[in-house]
Amino acid sequence: MVTESTSGRKWINLRDAVALAMMSAVSFILETTLGLVLLPFIPFPLMGGLLSGFFDAVLIFTANFIVPRRGGASLFAILLLTMSTVTPSFGPVGAYKIFIGAALGLTLDLLLLIIGRSATAYVIATSVAFSGSIPITYLAWKYFGVPGIDRLLPLLLWLTLAYALLGAVGALAGHKLYRSRLERHDVVRRLRAGLD
Repeated sequence: MVTESTSGRKWINLRDAVALAMMSAVSFILETTLGLVLLPFIPFPLMGGLLSGFFDAVLIFTANFIVPRRGGASLFAILLLTMSTVTPSFGPVGAYKIFIGAALGLTLDLLLLIIGRSATAYVIATSVAFSGSIPITYLAWKYFGVPGIDRLLPLLLWLTLAYALLGAVGALAGHKLYRSRLERHDVVRRLRAGLD
């Protein structure tokens, strides 16, 4: 039986990348279905994430907790936001979203490097990165001249706090899901331990 401890490998490998790609695809599906339901009804940017945010935070926590190696969070976020370049998720269609993904992934990776890789660290890092998605999106919109920035500015603080809460609650639910269901499976334990 595989234990919880991770191997000496500190960086993601191809197997990790495939697992993260699959989980980022599920996150993308969530964001482009559930997350965009509110778009026609609420004229304010980034509100759809309030609907899909909890489930997205569960997935982000789970993906990064199952693959607890350097570069995992960056790869997940870059893949997710690259797929989002062709949808209204995170703002109008555009390649600028890759910048948002890189910034969010690096934030999560750096936080985990600094505060460690305990379950609590993953919850905190997920919440911080989740809340950081709002100001990072604002900065990307400003830098790349994305229309609608004037409607986002008055919502920055409120959305940042709401996303922090969603990120924390979703990450806690992700941890509960991992402990109650996922860790029973040998394939998940092997992936977390970094065993091929």
